[in-house]
Amino acid sequence: MVYKRFQNEEGNYIDANKQRWDILEAHEAWTPQGINVGWDEYENLEAATSAYGLFLDPIEKEGK
Repeated sequence: MVYKRFQNEEGNYIDANKQRWDILEAHEAWTPQGINVGWDEYENLEAATSAYGLFLDPIEKEGK
């Protein structure tokens, strides 16, 4: 699988600096530069979050 992280103020993941992120997951990512260019390959989502130094910390949605 391939993964890409991106900053998102409402993301489900948080880093050591308290910045929020989201992670995209795909079998293949077709980009203008080629297949999987700009994406990282990991065995699973857990390995990706560990490599990125991120921790699952979803924001609670209002009304829940």
